[in-house]
Amino acid sequence: MNEGNIQEFKGIWPVLITPYNDDLSIDVSGYRKLLEWYLTFGVGGLYANCQSSEMSELTNNERLLLITEAVKTVNGKVPVVATGNFGENIDEHIEFINKVADTGIDVVMLTVPTFHNNDEELEKYYLTIAEKVKVKLGIYECPVPRSYNLGLELIEILAKSGRFHAFKETSCNLEKIKAITKITENTPFSYLQANVPYMLESFKFGAAGSMNIAANWLPDLEVEIYKQTRNGISKAIKLNTILCGMEMVQRSIHPMGVKYLISKRGVPITPLTRYPRTLSLEEKYSLDQASKYWFENNGSLKVLNNI
Repeated sequence: MNEGNIQEFKGIWPVLITPYNDDLSIDVSGYRKLLEWYLTFGVGGLYANCQSSEMSELTNNERLLLITEAVKTVNGKVPVVATGNFGENIDEHIEFINKVADTGIDVVMLTVPTFHNNDEELEKYYLTIAEKVKVKLGIYECPVPRSYNLGLELIEILAKSGRFHAFKETSCNLEKIKAITKITENTPFSYLQANVPYMLESFKFGAAGSMNIAANWLPDLEVEIYKQTRNGISKAIKLNTILCGMEMVQRSIHPMGVKYLISKRGVPITPLTRYPRTLSLEEKYSLDQASKYWFENNGSLKVLNNI
């Protein structure tokens, strides 16, 4: 890993879920407990108001509530980022970005807007926002409602602009991951790759860290892999093999399954979601059985306890 990097943001970043009460209002108490839980593991930062947060199902006030609570609860212990470009056009995006910036957030993340269809248009869009707002900016290749991956030339332009500081990238392409690591090296643009199967490889290439779904319920395991990649790769490879198997379990049942698994680790939240999907009795039973194998009674991770 590249220890000479000037990038500010590093390490493992959970992409926060939104806990709900029975009436599907936001469970603020559960959310605070979740944030406090993450802080016990040495995470690099937290991503509030993202796809795992069900951001498309939230009102602007609810988005700001999640962001504000994250900033207040974390209280500077780690950086917090959040998505900010909501609205029908760039002017509405800038207006909400400024509201997010006013919460005290460290970086406002920008998704790929659906009203632009190529890198040339996106370059103008991102650099215009960079001129209009003062807050640090990041890029989030959110796969919903449309999957779009930035080209290497545009990534380099953003990296060298000095205005972009975090990149949650979702290409799932190992060669591109390697290329992006080189492009962002020695720039402020922290490359935080998003796909667990490639996480260890991205660290070996020199990526600054990772923002991914599995970090929501396995922050301790991922933090240990991140540390071991720096200290001795053999243990990191063993732990990463375990992580990849565990991560596959959650894929078809996110975010409700991740919420259920977090509750198995001792955080008092429910698996409720605003999406039209609930966990079946069979899925709950399966996760119950797997949890007995993975976790101690107190929610700690057995594999880490046995290292």
